[in-house]
Amino acid sequence: MNTDLTRLQLRLLLTCSCLAVALWTTPATAAPAAPVTPAAPAAAAPSAPDPVAERAQAITEAASLLQKAGAARTRGSRNFAEQLFSSAELILGPEALVGLAPLFREGAPPQVSTPLRVLPKDTPPQPGAVGGSDEEDKAEEKPKRGSLTGLLKLEGGTFDVRGVVTLEPANGRWHRRAPRRRFVEQRNREFAPKLLVVPVGSTVSFPNFDTIYHNVFSRSEAMSFDLGIYKNGQSRDLKLDKEGIIRIGCNLHANMSGYIAVVDAPHYTIVDTNGHFAFRNLEPGKYKLRAWSEKSLKPAVREITIVADKNSVTVTLPADAPSGLGVDKFGETFGY
Repeated sequence: MNTDLTRLQLRLLLTCSCLAVALWTTPATAAPAAPVTPAAPAAAAPSAPDPVAERAQAITEAASLLQKAGAARTRGSRNFAEQLFSSAELILGPEALVGLAPLFREGAPPQVSTPLRVLPKDTPPQPGAVGGSDEEDKAEEKPKRGSLTGLLKLEGGTFDVRGVVTLEPANGRWHRRAPRRRFVEQRNREFAPKLLVVPVGSTVSFPNFDTIYHNVFSRSEAMSFDLGIYKNGQSRDLKLDKEGIIRIGCNLHANMSGYIAVVDAPHYTIVDTNGHFAFRNLEPGKYKLRAWSEKSLKPAVREITIVADKNSVTVTLPADAPSGLGVDKFGETFGY
């Protein structure tokens, strides 16, 4: 016999019996009973989450992502396949999928696995450009006799981008600057600063202050790296030990790009978007000047002489850097 049906029949039987007894014992002249308002049903206590069910659901979602990643890899969509694989890693943890990682990351920059740090979400925004030896010397500046103002120009066009100029003594002897700790944040789907200049050996943090995931990477000759996917409030550090220009991008948002100039020279400054720059405190002598812009593939190099007075220079750069959104972490045009 159906147990639920049996219980219902018993309840109906008991209810009818009680009603019959009440009618039999109530005098005919008694006033009718006041209507009874049924009590509201008690709210059911929320059930505790089931960790087994939650884990099973997570595994199911990760398995679906892995299947899609495998299919994308089979049809040659390496970047999309890696994004799906990284999403599965976020659910299960990289240790669970370490054996599969080489299948999806071959040909991409080496992935950085330094621990993720958490930064306050109310951290103020970074400026658009950061870095200059004159600014760093303000606290302990010793007046020198020479200064330099200059102008950068682009071949066949107007200088409407940022650039970097460095000066190093031509004799090759100088004191290296101390490494710095700087930030390149991801905020409003943009990098800030868009141009950062730091001495060799500096450490840069890459915090994500957006409500979406980002994946910072670079395929630059100076340094190639992949910081992986991480969420709002998290940050990963990177030590920059080699001089050169590093172009950074986001593998999830093709429109995001920025630059880090890692310099060994004792004097460096950022050029404004009209091409102007200045060094106010230089020892007289011969220097090697290097100048680079966002539209130039490599720095231009020339020797100049600084005399014990005001000096000026104009440098023309090639505009030979490729335009457009750039490439994904596999070196291919963005797309699935």
